[in-house]
Amino acid sequence: MIVATDLCLTLNERVILDHVSFRVARGESVALVGPNGSGKTSILRCLLGLVPFEGRILVHGHDAVLEPVAVRTLLSYVPQKAAFGDASAAEVLAFVATLRRIDRARIPETLRAVGLEAHARKRVGTFSGGMQQRLSLALALLADTSVLLLDEPSASLDHDGQQTFFDIVARLRRRGHTLLLASHRPEEVECLTDRVLHLDGGRIIGDATPTTKLARVIALSAWGER
Repeated sequence: MIVATDLCLTLNERVILDHVSFRVARGESVALVGPNGSGKTSILRCLLGLVPFEGRILVHGHDAVLEPVAVRTLLSYVPQKAAFGDASAAEVLAFVATLRRIDRARIPETLRAVGLEAHARKRVGTFSGGMQQRLSLALALLADTSVLLLDEPSASLDHDGQQTFFDIVARLRRRGHTLLLASHRPEEVECLTDRVLHLDGGRIIGDATPTTKLARVIALSAWGER
């Protein structure tokens, strides 16, 4: 689903990515791990077309540089921290639905899925950091794209929010979605991913399989535990 070849990124004369190559299979969940500044978020930004990079990225066969619109229709993005202005939660989802030509009838069920149904008419500016992160996840779910890019997605979530997030990711995995996750939380990486790419200094220095499988998350979710 994702093929990255010799990605190079230099910003302000600093090398951010240094000939990074990797593949993510359809339906696979892959974690990007490493210290701050190792290039995790920069890889996601390259996929989204937010920075000028050298090398090549293919998403489901579409070139990220030559076919940016085709690639973006396949991607949803959950940032570490989003900015929504002062609209209500329902208005934010309605705006995105209009942009992406999505049926607005899906908005209530999407808010329900992330535990925000009772807050649909509230201004996002009054939301806690965890609630705003749930709304970011709702936007990704609304689009229902093939690939989900996640940047430290549960960092600002409380216990209930983290459990909701884990449950949703488990459902997405069962439905065959492809996930690329940048994270520094061991429990998140071990539970939600099939494979880990370890970055340091803008290079991939390791490719391994986490010890704990997604099945554990599904089982714990059923028991209401973590």
